[in-house]
Amino acid sequence: MTMASLPLDAPSADMVAVGSPQGVGHHLFSRFRIGTRLAAMMVLAALVSALLATSGIQGLAASNESLHVVYEDRMKPVRTLGQISQLMLANQHQLQIALAQTASSPARTTLHPDFAGKAVRVIETNMATIDQLWSTYAATAKGPLESALADHFAQRREQYLRDAVMPTLAALRNLDYQDTQRLATKARLLYERASPEVQALIDLQFDRAHAEYASGVQRYEQTRSLAVGALVLSMVVLGFLGVMLIRSIVRPLRQVSQVFHHIADGRLDTPIVVQGQDEICEVLADLQAMQQRLAANEEAIYRLAYYDPLTDLPNRRLLRERIQTALTASREDDQHRAVLLLDLDHFKAINDTLGHEVGDQYLVEMAHRLRQTVQAPHAVARIGGDEFVVLTDALSTDETAALAQAQALARDILSAVAQPCPLDGQMYFGSASIGICLFRNHNASIQDLLRRADAAMYQAKNAGRNAHCLFDPSMQAELEARRALETALRSAIEAGQLQLHYQAQVGATGRPVGAEVLLRWNHPVHGSVSPAQFIPIAEATGLILPIGAWVLEQACAQLKAWERHPRNRLLDLAVNVSARQFRHPDFVAQVCQTLTRAGANPARLVLELTESLVLDDLADTVCKMQALQQRGVRFALDDFGTGYSSLAQLKRLPLHHLKIDRSFVQDIVSAPSDAAIVQTIIGMAHNLGLRVIAEGVETLAQRQALLNLQCLVFQGYFFGKPLPIERFDQWLEQSPYSSFPAAANATPVAPHQREIP
Repeated sequence: MTMASLPLDAPSADMVAVGSPQGVGHHLFSRFRIGTRLAAMMVLAALVSALLATSGIQGLAASNESLHVVYEDRMKPVRTLGQISQLMLANQHQLQIALAQTASSPARTTLHPDFAGKAVRVIETNMATIDQLWSTYAATAKGPLESALADHFAQRREQYLRDAVMPTLAALRNLDYQDTQRLATKARLLYERASPEVQALIDLQFDRAHAEYASGVQRYEQTRSLAVGALVLSMVVLGFLGVMLIRSIVRPLRQVSQVFHHIADGRLDTPIVVQGQDEICEVLADLQAMQQRLAANEEAIYRLAYYDPLTDLPNRRLLRERIQTALTASREDDQHRAVLLLDLDHFKAINDTLGHEVGDQYLVEMAHRLRQTVQAPHAVARIGGDEFVVLTDALSTDETAALAQAQALARDILSAVAQPCPLDGQMYFGSASIGICLFRNHNASIQDLLRRADAAMYQAKNAGRNAHCLFDPSMQAELEARRALETALRSAIEAGQLQLHYQAQVGATGRPVGAEVLLRWNHPVHGSVSPAQFIPIAEATGLILPIGAWVLEQACAQLKAWERHPRNRLLDLAVNVSARQFRHPDFVAQVCQTLTRAGANPARLVLELTESLVLDDLADTVCKMQALQQRGVRFALDDFGTGYSSLAQLKRLPLHHLKIDRSFVQDIVSAPSDAAIVQTIIGMAHNLGLRVIAEGVETLAQRQALLNLQCLVFQGYFFGKPLPIERFDQWLEQSPYSSFPAAANATPVAPHQREIP
């Protein structure tokens, strides 16, 4: 039932009446708005807080006053008098030091001038400080007893200064040992007479400080008792009022919550009665308006959730529900059904050349053609990008007949897609690739069906596009084998299954100048897995990043190991870098960190890049290559001649090597065209100052032909196949080609083109 089928004020069993809840809180507060109630409670709480704060501030002020008296009026004089006593004692120590230094000499008649002078300076400074401290203390207010003690000590201090200090300073200046010793004894006696009087003044200050502190503690206790009593009373009053206020708000809100639950359950016809004028009633009024809008927009919400906004076809979510319904129905009958996954061929080219708006127009047109071609009870959906899925209704119980029906539908779809389509003022002739997957008796899951149809679709693309292909068990086996390899590859590094092989790069004289690292995978179950199988899997899953990092670490460690052998320390080591690895934001930092950890010479490391990799984002490529080149790393362009790089692009790249692809080397002796291509590549490389390496050299004739064309470095089975490092090191030690004779008819080598060791 919808809102349109029931008046808002019609009575109902689900009626929710808000505005007349029962209870003391409601009768007390219902005549006021919620904001007014909360404001009154906040004012009352503020008043209580102010009273408590005032009481606390007064008590703290009294306590602070007592502490201030203790600190300012008592403790400062204590420190002052204590310093005076310490300075007088320090004077005695200075005299004893001066006398002790003289007593250690044989004559014992004349004071040591250095120690006597130091004693004079220290005593004069101390007496000046004593005068300053005493002046500060004398200026403070005192009681009768303290004044009497202070006056008596002042007399003692004057006598100490007059009769002991001043004569002692004169004796020290005259370096008179006997007179100084006599006056030091007198000064000590005068100090001992004055010391008890200073201590009496200090004790007097401590007694008064204790009395002031006790008074402050008493005031604090009184304030605390009053504050605690007032706090308890205010908490009781505010707690009672708060409970009443909460009940006056919570009860009607609970009834509002019931309305929201009804709306959440899709019951948009729940009548709402609004009574009152507070905020909750305003919420109910707004809820009525929202309920009406929800009822009006229910269909729009459904379409947003289940349909593609661009093509108005069912989306992936609705498709999955319909496939699940078809799978459930397949349990009850013996009929076949089919999933057809369609991918538009070369759709990316439309977006890249004509723009995304034109691409959207093309998608809308294709959706319209599919809707016209795929008639009910079959269904078509768009699952993203340029991919569409057709779900057929029940087909024949015979598999051959069902397949024929699905293939006929696929041909109709391909024919509809192939019709010319006007795009941006010109006619575009498109095509599609379709993968077909039959199912019945609930023999697969939704994921399995879509995965199988996707595999068949890619098979159709690999067959040349504009075609349809049926999923068969061999594809399933291929998918499962790929998944098994992917699972095994994830643990290959930790299990020690990956191994590096090294293939030599040999110069014109037959001397090894370097090697290329080649990755091998030996699995205990799958055996020796070809790089052509596991490298694409590693690229697709991102495993190429840890694998590439491992290869680079092993290569740098090997470079460091070669540095310890004089005959191997100048060998270059080439490492292939994948596109995903090179495009990683931290690639430059990773290479530098790996070289640093290994302690390898960066100048001996050569990173091999493909033409497609470097041209994908030329600016980023040049930036990273230059950063590593500054560190000393060199670069080689691998499989040169098979891509589309131009001379202008090559000039921007900081390259050191060009590697001629084996496809040109293979027929260089018998095919003049291949020889001409190789000669052109070598000439261009020499003009750019680049070193040339020929790959796939397998015969002496190939080597000789390359040497005649000024190619000075070779790699291939003619010199040696890829070997594990132990066997490769043995090969290096044996140097099987160290004395390889240069061809008699080889063209002389220019000085700038000579072999680099």
